[in-house]
Amino acid sequence: MYLNYTEYQEMGGTLDETTFNEFEFDAETKVNWYTFNRLKKETEYPPELKRCMYRLIKLLYDASQAMALTGEGSSESEGVIQAGIASQSNDGVSISYNTLSAKDMLDTANDQIGKAIEQYLQGVVTSLGKKLLYRGLYPDE
Repeated sequence: MYLNYTEYQEMGGTLDETTFNEFEFDAETKVNWYTFNRLKKETEYPPELKRCMYRLIKLLYDASQAMALTGEGSSESEGVIQAGIASQSNDGVSISYNTLSAKDMLDTANDQIGKAIEQYLQGVVTSLGKKLLYRGLYPDE
């Protein structure tokens, strides 16, 4: 676990522990994918990783809440959420809204997650001196 519940709360986190554990696992999986599992052998984690995990948990939680609002899978809403006014006319009182499909929301969330990982972990190295986001393979990998 890269970020424990106590650390999460100290950073200002508000999720209950069960919900936190679910999203921490998902965030950890994303970090492992981007870092080629380079953190699995570490015993102490850098502060950048902890801040990254906090951000990822928030992004994942917010995305799940937004997906729940779409009514994904229900025939009445067809997995679409209103996401702000696209245009408005005054005289005819016509308002149209931007809409996002569940797929668009998922794509946006994944993009934000990738950008957050790159932002927080760029240049961070392991205790063995390996850059976390290095896209190549080190000799012992």
